[in-house]
Amino acid sequence: MASNPPGACCYAGVKHEGSSVGEINSLGDVRTYYSYPKDGSTENAILILTDVIGIDFINPQLIADQLAANGYFVMMPDLFHGDPVPLNKPGGFSLPEWLKGHGTERVDPIVEAALNELRGPLGAKRVGAIGYCFGGKYVARYLKEGKIDVGFMAHPSFVTEEEIRGAYGPLSIVAAG
Repeated sequence: MASNPPGACCYAGVKHEGSSVGEINSLGDVRTYYSYPKDGSTENAILILTDVIGIDFINPQLIADQLAANGYFVMMPDLFHGDPVPLNKPGGFSLPEWLKGHGTERVDPIVEAALNELRGPLGAKRVGAIGYCFGGKYVARYLKEGKIDVGFMAHPSFVTEEEIRGAYGPLSIVAAG
């Protein structure tokens, strides 16, 4: 494996201050956070693939909004079908058990739908992707011609050597501990 499984850092952290300005709409049956640049253009797009906390946490929304404020259209789909890791985990919560219900067979169709929407109806000419922890794996899986043009992963988890070897395009990886 080219990266480690998620550790405690993947679901513990700091809550940022601020109010989001994007909006949550549906992409098919997937709730998706959208943030538009001032000019409304979707030509230069960034797909954010979140950590296990998901799209409803303020932190990734503020990141999406900051990217949009700098001229990028941002799409951030709910990779977990409304079942992210709870911010305040109940007693007995098991990350390994949770992960069993959120494998590639469930997440790949969401990423595919987002990329198809970006490249099709939204008319994105260039698509970058940012993957945090859990989402980093999918940056590597889809960094190929006609999908993701350039990728960034922050402390990715569960990325295989084959996925890294199969990635085609500029890729920046910030690894943790």
